[in-house]
Amino acid sequence: EHFELTVSALKTFGIEGEELHTLMRALCIVLQLGNLTFEPDPSVDGEGTLLVAGDELEKVTHLMGIGQEEIKNAITTRLVKARGEEFVARLTPTQSRDSCDALAKEIYSQIVSVLVDKMNKRTHPAHFGRKADQVGASIAADEKDTGCISLLDLFGFETFDKNSFEQLCINYANEHLQNRYILDNFQSVKDDYEFEGIEMDFDCSTVNNSEIINLVEGRMGLISIINEECV
Repeated sequence: EHFELTVSALKTFGIEGEELHTLMRALCIVLQLGNLTFEPDPSVDGEGTLLVAGDELEKVTHLMGIGQEEIKNAITTRLVKARGEEFVARLTPTQSRDSCDALAKEIYSQIVSVLVDKMNKRTHPAHFGRKADQVGASIAADEKDTGCISLLDLFGFETFDKNSFEQLCINYANEHLQNRYILDNFQSVKDDYEFEGIEMDFDCSTVNNSEIINLVEGRMGLISIINEECV
């Protein structure tokens, strides 16, 4: 059900058919890269990594459309340039794992960038009431009026040696946003689990910040005290 809702939402932004297939393929690559395992190469003294072959590696090569040796070399080695010369350095298993994770993160980052770009274009005011082939030209001609969907990064509660009223307002707003996030995510997931009869060994109250919000805006909270001092 959730997958169908996701597909329907992506279709709203024009992602369907082959484009949807490519998106899902990229996501599968990110997940599959996490299944690769690395071991020390016994045939090499010192540094060297053996990328354990098998079904997992074969799945990655199929999804990416490149050979196994290309993936192995890209993840377990790096090109070093020194004094005008180039040579290939072999990575340790830990370094290879980090290299693999970095590749997965970059692919995922590109996926997010593509989705955000698609959403921005589809929510652009020039899009409504115009044919698909007119949208691109309208956006280019009227870039300054582009509408967008932004992603909010919550900073959390900050404290400094000197905390001004402005900082209090920032923290107050962040705590409210965090509370909204908790209600929309943790609580909704808990409700879904209960609906499906799945046990959830997690106490949502451990992440609930209602007490902090009450400390700021409650009857005898900080805002009330500040107001009283200002009268």
